[in-house]
Amino acid sequence: MSLGEKINTEDRTLIEASRVSRYLGYPRKVPIWRLEFLLPRTCYIFRDKDNSDIALEIENMKGNSVVPALSAEEAERRLRGLIPSADVYGEITRL
Repeated sequence: MSLGEKINTEDRTLIEASRVSRYLGYPRKVPIWRLEFLLPRTCYIFRDKDNSDIALEIENMKGNSVVPALSAEEAERRLRGLIPSADVYGEITRL
């Protein structure tokens, strides 16, 4: 496992998605999901090429993400790969 980046989740943090061609490309479009989650005051983000297409917004120990995935379950699993300490709450909605 790669070294994670330690972040203070009380500060506003925006992480843009890259490699969006993975889910916008032909022949199959992958659904996009919005997840909301809670975080501890400090946590680690493990960003790599497999999850660089996930966008995050974090502030006041809360976050939301936009995750390309084939199902809501896969979207939650992908988010946990990026931020293992994320506690997903509410509905996972398809955009």
